[in-house]
Amino acid sequence: MKLSRRDLVWIVPSGIAASFFGWFGWRAVKIQFLKTHAEAEPHWKRGERVKVGPISNFDEVWSFRYFDYRLPHGKLPSVVLRLPQPVPGGITVGDRHFAGWSRICTHQGCTVDYVRNLEAGAILYNYRADHPFFGCRCHFGAFDPLKAGKAVFGPPRYPLPRLLLEEEDGVLYAAGYETPLRPIESYNPIKTIGGKVS
Repeated sequence: MKLSRRDLVWIVPSGIAASFFGWFGWRAVKIQFLKTHAEAEPHWKRGERVKVGPISNFDEVWSFRYFDYRLPHGKLPSVVLRLPQPVPGGITVGDRHFAGWSRICTHQGCTVDYVRNLEAGAILYNYRADHPFFGCRCHFGAFDPLKAGKAVFGPPRYPLPRLLLEEEDGVLYAAGYETPLRPIESYNPIKTIGGKVS
C-alpha cells in the first residue's frame, strides 16, 4: 500500500502521541507501583563515629535531630528520629526506638525535610499521611520512616539509606551507613558488617 503525504500528516503525529502516552503510562506505573522496599537486614559500611546527642534529648515520640555525618568526601546531611515502634535498621534502647537516615533524596540528590505538620505536608508535598514523613521539595517525593524510609510517593524509587546507630552511656552515635548510599554510591558493598553481602 502506497502512503500519500496526506496519510503521513496523520500517521506521524499519531505515532508520536502514542509513543508519548505509552512512555507516560509506563512512567506512572514505575513511579506508583515499582518502588523498592528497605531491606530487613541492611548492608552496613562502618565509618567515623559521630555523636548525635543524649537520648534524654529525644523525650517524645517523633522527636528528631538533624546533624551532619562525616564521610571521607564530605558531610552527609542526616536525621535521627525517635519512633513509636521498632523499624528494620534502627535500634531500641529501653522502651525507646530510634532510626537514622541520610537526608539526600534518592531521586536526584535534593535534601529532604522532616515533615511533622501533616496539614502543611499535604499542601507543600501533595502527600497526605497519618504520621510524620520525609518530604523532598524538588519533585514532591515522600518517604515513610515507619517503613524504614521507603519511598511512598512521587518520583523516588529507592528508600533513604539508613545510618548505623549505636548507644553508649545514654548517648546516641552514628557509626556507619547503609550501602549503597544512594544517590552518592553505586552498589558495591565492601567492608560491610551485619546483614548479608551479595
